[in-house]
Amino acid sequence: MKFKQAVEQTPEVKDAFRNGLQALRRRDKSHIAALDTRRITGSVDVDAAVNDLYQNDPRWDYAVGHRPANRDEEVVYWIEIHPANDRAVDEVLAKLEWLKRWLKDRAPKLNEMQREFIWVSSGATSFTLTSPQQKRFALLGLQHKGRVFQIPDKGPVQ
Repeated sequence: MKFKQAVEQTPEVKDAFRNGLQALRRRDKSHIAALDTRRITGSVDVDAAVNDLYQNDPRWDYAVGHRPANRDEEVVYWIEIHPANDRAVDEVLAKLEWLKRWLKDRAPKLNEMQREFIWVSSGATSFTLTSPQQKRFALLGLQHKGRVFQIPDKGPVQ
């Protein structure tokens, strides 16, 4: 299934699809780039789309659809742009838990797609690539990418 179709079949975000990276808020645009922007199939500001429904929940920021050069199927990058310090770890992990539950319960078509969960730092990062936090992220399927996530031309291996 294509990212746009999966979004359109998800009632809570069906009107939030934007071409390319147009769903990104101005302050976040500098944190996401792509080697080949023509491979970006669309984006959704998940946080804004579901804010009224989940006002008190720790909502995830974005979904970005991507058509990798090495795959026939699109990949969804679920991207959270958030400070990256010890205090923020529990906040981002709560957001990830919310996202996984939302995908399972409310967005089954998006949940079926190949995906990666990405955390991009909105400022300085206070932990290293070998820190215990990184190991904890890996166990949960979360990747911390520093201050900029460069969407690769090739997608993840299945």
